[in-house]
Amino acid sequence: MNVLHPSRFRLLATVPRGLSLAPKPQTRAISWFGFGGGPKAASTNDSASRSIADLLKQSPKVSQAQQMPTRGTLDESSIFGSEDADAVTTSQEIDLTANRLLRDPNRHQWGWLKTSAARDLRRRGRLTRQERIAQTEREHTVASHFIKTSMKKLAPLARQIMGKSVDDAITQMRFSPKKAARDVLAHLYHTRNEAVVRKGMKTEEMYIAQAWVGRGPFEKGLNHRAKGRIDMLMLPFTSITLQFKEHATLERIAREQKEKRERRPVRQHLPSRPIYGQRQYYQW
Repeated sequence: MNVLHPSRFRLLATVPRGLSLAPKPQTRAISWFGFGGGPKAASTNDSASRSIADLLKQSPKVSQAQQMPTRGTLDESSIFGSEDADAVTTSQEIDLTANRLLRDPNRHQWGWLKTSAARDLRRRGRLTRQERIAQTEREHTVASHFIKTSMKKLAPLARQIMGKSVDDAITQMRFSPKKAARDVLAHLYHTRNEAVVRKGMKTEEMYIAQAWVGRGPFEKGLNHRAKGRIDMLMLPFTSITLQFKEHATLERIAREQKEKRERRPVRQHLPSRPIYGQRQYYQW
């Protein structure tokens, strides 16, 4: 037979009538890995938050037309009334214009036009040195098709014809024993004809100012070896670019170099300047 301890009777006697001894609802904060803080009492502001949410849902919605600002108008008696009526544009029309500009495929040109206009305004109509040269001197640059050769083989041919006149370069390539010289010769004829037709340059006044080569794609080939082995070959393609200019450019460069030498001050190896503190004995 179980007998209750007398202290339990005192505890039950102290509890007021009508108060339940059931534990309060508690919540436990659990993190991603199951670890968290101790038990936390339920929030008492749930009813307040629900009431605020209900009020927000019941708040009247503002239409889009009310949110957009409207442009004001002048009085009917104003002398500028007709001009203002022509200039009035609704917000919807402004939005349509903006959307049309955004959908315009040539919208990237507006920034370039704005930049060029600002640059011209700063220069106040003055031309740069490159623009002045382009107005008086002509040049033509053409890149060839990809030639089946390497840069190591084509670069010496480019250095051989660079700085020579067109006729001298054609003569060099005609009698060159190199295999790639035939392709370079064909490109020389093509570039000369383009310069004459498109730029109006004269053959006897043209020379090759620059000639450089560029690496192109590679073609794969097979190299059969002993014991059934096969090596993969990478066959290169290279292009050559020629830049033709007129002899007027050479004359301008020579004239600029001469003027630069004339502006250079004369060097004095032993300048004539006064000497101070002369004594008949050394000071060390």
